[in-house]
Amino acid sequence: MTRIPALLIVLLTALVAVVSGCGGGSGGSSSALGENDVAIVGDIHITRAQLDHQIQLRLNAAKVDNAPLPKVGTADYKNQVVIPIVQRLVTNAEVENMAKTLDVSVSDEDIQKKLDEAVEREFKKDTKRYEEYLKKYGITEDDLKEQVIRPSLLQEKIQDKLKEQYKVTDEQVQTYYDEHKAEFIKPDSRVVHYVIVKSKSDATAARQQIVDGTQWAAVYKKYSLDYSPDTPAAKRGEFTAQKGQTEANFGTVVFGGSLKTGQLSDLVEVSKEYASTSLAGKCKPTCYFVIRPDQDIVKGKTQTFEEIKPQVQQTLEQTVQAEKISKRIQQLVEEQKKLVKYAKGFEPPKPVNPGGASTGG
Repeated sequence: MTRIPALLIVLLTALVAVVSGCGGGSGGSSSALGENDVAIVGDIHITRAQLDHQIQLRLNAAKVDNAPLPKVGTADYKNQVVIPIVQRLVTNAEVENMAKTLDVSVSDEDIQKKLDEAVEREFKKDTKRYEEYLKKYGITEDDLKEQVIRPSLLQEKIQDKLKEQYKVTDEQVQTYYDEHKAEFIKPDSRVVHYVIVKSKSDATAARQQIVDGTQWAAVYKKYSLDYSPDTPAAKRGEFTAQKGQTEANFGTVVFGGSLKTGQLSDLVEVSKEYASTSLAGKCKPTCYFVIRPDQDIVKGKTQTFEEIKPQVQQTLEQTVQAEKISKRIQQLVEEQKKLVKYAKGFEPPKPVNPGGASTGG
């Protein structure tokens, strides 16, 4: 089957991500359905001619890709071809109205630039292959501009506008930092080398090889239960331990004060709790660490506001800002649903009530 470039996939099947759900009301619209309309969204009329054009594109794609569609006139054809296209056209109209509400617009230059970027990405500046693609699927640049590029750009502009409206302020970041300062304490840390070994006999052998001068990376590769070939040899067994965030016995040895930098530990038994949760079935019967600190303990500290500001900013953008944007978009969507009217036979299917019993009339 011929691969369909991403542009056509979006053109034929995608509903824009800004709005979700379908449906519409019968009131609140400022226009009335015309005899050639299949739907209206506020003052935007979606005509039968527009629908027929999009259906033809869908049929073209199905023919090119040898992907048969249901027979014209059947319920399956209506539900799988006609109604989804109507919904996409309605959704695009809703986005147009949402953009207008927020005083957002895109220029012809914006659209052309975005199309040029998409063509370059999909066709690697091969103009001939791009033109053959358009001809093959029976689509025009105007189709791409109006049904793909313009809605996509409007979505981006809507998101940008709302991000600006609900911008996270320095004051909010400072307040969050002040209220959560305990979360920004960096614990004591220490760079070490270690191996974690499945049995006492193997751990004893591993330790002796290190004492005898075998490279740590080689011992780690041979014995350590967490060895991965993806780890560069120079980094095998190297670990920056943080106090309170390691296996309990490991942490006691590393941060307890008795193990000096460069000194090799005795065998350190792995706690039963850690073995059961993180090494299930691997210890035979008990796992052991062998540890060598490479540096002295670095004392922890509370990170300053300037150090942590980018992290807090990102956190608030992912929570507070995102929640406000989501609520505003949902409000805009609900407003648009009230402006939608469908001509008879083009309504979206009614939602199914899970678990609900149908009632007779």
